[in-house]
Amino acid sequence: MSLSTTIPSTQQARDPGGPDLAAVKQRQQATWASGDFAVIGVTLQIVGETLAEAADIRAGEQVIDIAAGNGNATLAAAHRFAKVTSTDYVPALLEKGRMRAAA
Repeated sequence: MSLSTTIPSTQQARDPGGPDLAAVKQRQQATWASGDFAVIGVTLQIVGETLAEAADIRAGEQVIDIAAGNGNATLAAAHRFAKVTSTDYVPALLEKGRMRAAA
């Protein structure tokens, strides 16, 4: 199977007869936001802490957490007084991370 048969080209994405990419994105975001990450948060929290330790993150460093989810790695870096920017495909998960950081 070639790559072109599995991923729509830019032209296909713009084609009115092609897939509704906005609807696809909305469904994907809803799927990711529907998970109860608090249930597995304890496990993921230690992964974030281990990652921050392995990366030797130090106070004042600039850190970007891509696909941050609800912020486990972000919070681990912030606990080390790094300046952290979080990004995620799902705004609802970023909001949960903001709430955790505020707490």
